[in-house]
Amino acid sequence: MSILLHGDAAFAGQGVVYETFHLSDLPHYTTRGTIHVVVNNQIGFTTDPRVARSSPYCTDVAKVVNAPIFHVNADDVEAVMQVCHAAAQWRHVYHKDVVIDLVCYRRNGHNESDDPKFTQPLMYQKIDNHPKSLSIYKDKLIGDGVVSEEEYQEEVAKYEQICEDSFQAARENPTFKVESWLDSPWKDVNKGDGGMLSIKPTGVEETVLVHIGYAMSTHPGGGFTVHGGVNRMLKQRKQMVDDRIVDWALGEGMAFGSLLKDGVHVRLSGQDVERGTFSHRHHLLHDQKKDRQSYKVLDHIYPNQASYTVCNSSLSEYAVLGFELGFSLASPESLVCWEAQFGDFNNTAQCIIDQFLSCGQDKWHRQNGLVVLLPHGYEGMGPEHSSARLERFLQMSNDDADELPGWNDNFEFQQLHDANWIVANCTTPANYFHILRRQLVLPFRKPVQLPWNNSVFHCLVMVYLSS
Repeated sequence: MSILLHGDAAFAGQGVVYETFHLSDLPHYTTRGTIHVVVNNQIGFTTDPRVARSSPYCTDVAKVVNAPIFHVNADDVEAVMQVCHAAAQWRHVYHKDVVIDLVCYRRNGHNESDDPKFTQPLMYQKIDNHPKSLSIYKDKLIGDGVVSEEEYQEEVAKYEQICEDSFQAARENPTFKVESWLDSPWKDVNKGDGGMLSIKPTGVEETVLVHIGYAMSTHPGGGFTVHGGVNRMLKQRKQMVDDRIVDWALGEGMAFGSLLKDGVHVRLSGQDVERGTFSHRHHLLHDQKKDRQSYKVLDHIYPNQASYTVCNSSLSEYAVLGFELGFSLASPESLVCWEAQFGDFNNTAQCIIDQFLSCGQDKWHRQNGLVVLLPHGYEGMGPEHSSARLERFLQMSNDDADELPGWNDNFEFQQLHDANWIVANCTTPANYFHILRRQLVLPFRKPVQLPWNNSVFHCLVMVYLSS
């Protein structure tokens, strides 16, 4: 079950909330219902609701998808439980998002040194004199004869003892292990045969590549009407395979196809990725005479291959890149790629890049193998369609320009292992092919940032299979 916890000011003020709601019913992004719990303190740090939003309720943004919204007094414990049960039932039956607005208050300041009376003096005079939720519920239960004062004190003592025991155990075992924080899908990652881990080969037999190339060049048949331009592209692609030549799109398809053959799920997401922004990919063909009839090229390579997901996203970078980050965290044995429509557009997802991708392992103790594809280039397309700002990614790399790493037999592996992420400039389809496959053969996971020049899609940047 997907559960998101929000604050009231952020729920109304952060645009990513709106973006994420619009993912809720999209076929390749739905969680089949998320329960949004808003802890409504009726304040945002020092800002009152009357200057923090234009809507009556902080949860009104959820109306864009007609999600039911439950407003409940958080001091009424049983009402909160009833609402949570109703929300879970809604999600279970209808597979739609639902919102719980816990109308409550913040008893103390925003942090330990904050005095809320500076900005909300009257509100905090009332809060100081207001009993805590636990006391309110305790008095109700004792008044109803459900428990006695002695039984209540026993339960409090049990809980405090649990906290104290855990605190002492933590002090006795100060060693921190990152593995302790990894989720169950990661149990087979970061394991080797003993000693230093190594990188497995990324190459593939030529016969396999030729088979994939011909599969990518095959007309769907069965009365499926392909666009004339796409049909010409399929013929050109077949000719390249005949000549043992690979261009950018074919190299990418061969990398995906070879992973699918090995049982690896591949997911490619982003704006217009099915066709490709520059009309180079065409992984989903559309029947020209029948509505909603399509043919996914890479789903028809081998009988028992893994599934291939290629999905156009909503016109969002922040929420979609965040979704793909989560997908890669939960699926370390999948190749997950997000492609910007233009590399420049990564700047509207900068929060995900700065706070989760560049520092995920050190800051959050989480590895991920997300591949970020950033086509860019100064080719006359105007502002915001020219540069992915590669320098930003290099500045966020943990490589020390003043320190030369020591050389040893595992130098190449050690560099990859110690890096916070990989920033690569692939200049040939072969580079691109091998770096995509390397994501799955590494015994650990690192995010990869792949900016490249738009012109490689159509110019004769090719390699020969025999090389």
